[in-house]
Amino acid sequence: MKIIFQNTIYSPDELNQLSKTYLGSQPLCQFISHWLEGHSDFTFQTSGSTGIPKNISVQRRQIEASVHATADFLNLKASDQVLLCLNPQYIASIMMAARALVLDMDLYIQAPSANPLTTLNHTIDFASFVPFQIYQMIQENSILQLEGIKNVLIGGAPLNQETFDILSSLNNNCYLTYGMTETVSHIALMKISGDYQQACYDVLDGIKIGNNDEQCLQIQGVVTNDQWIQTTDVVELISERQFRWLGRADHVINSGGIKIHPEQLEKYLSSLITTGEFFIGGISDSKLNERCVLVTESPMSPDKFVQIQESVAEHFSKHHVPKAYFHLPTFIKTESGKLKRKEMLVQIEK
Repeated sequence: MKIIFQNTIYSPDELNQLSKTYLGSQPLCQFISHWLEGHSDFTFQTSGSTGIPKNISVQRRQIEASVHATADFLNLKASDQVLLCLNPQYIASIMMAARALVLDMDLYIQAPSANPLTTLNHTIDFASFVPFQIYQMIQENSILQLEGIKNVLIGGAPLNQETFDILSSLNNNCYLTYGMTETVSHIALMKISGDYQQACYDVLDGIKIGNNDEQCLQIQGVVTNDQWIQTTDVVELISERQFRWLGRADHVINSGGIKIHPEQLEKYLSSLITTGEFFIGGISDSKLNERCVLVTESPMSPDKFVQIQESVAEHFSKHHVPKAYFHLPTFIKTESGKLKRKEMLVQIEK
């Protein structure tokens, strides 16, 4: 295994120097050093997308189980070249390094950027990106470079339909990931191909899934230290090995007794709203308890909003129709790029 940053190869003994050269990479470099030293326990920090970031204790065997499950699914091998261009402080980056360490793959490290492919000058077999980076690649016509990467993971947030369809046309393997710090990265992958609306996740080997009375996903495996983990993700279980993600239970809008999953509306509307980001939320209403609203980053004409209302009514029901539209020119996000919906809805209600 080689570790390469800015065309310089760093040995394990030089990782301290790398952390000084690449500011912010100290957690990543520390993990690599501790792994090579044979540590059996590690501490990771959650992204904070659903609350205050917290530390999670993870055993070496959990990391190894996650690595081998991904390697078996993607047919990764020792000769592969790995690109790491995500925030070096979070689980997604650390697990890319772990895969390189366990499988003896070469690790090319880049500081995070909107389009990491613009400065890439070597062949890559395996890489992981967030949706924003994918959107930028498409905008800057780097899609052929992306197609040259054999296995591509995309995580952190859903993709819009336009992007899903573009990636479906490529000849490489692109996957959306499902996972969290508590499951030591992803436990399921969705092949980006076929019908966007019907796409589902395939569970990796060694993982058991189920759901509770509220249809929220439960996960067990070596990656969870053999404990059942209860998530707040509402899913449709297709089989013991497949599920379709519907949304988060803590995002559900209760409008007049009707439960609305905003993520499902957003998935549908992604083909109608192609400029800027948007989301569906619920604000207080004296009659309905919560009123379903549309919030966009780019301005929208009244006619366009009416078109959206009519389309939602036809495809879902009158209860799902956004009752109002709000424009916020700057969306609030976590460090990992996830929308802070509640904070933005509070702004709207003021």
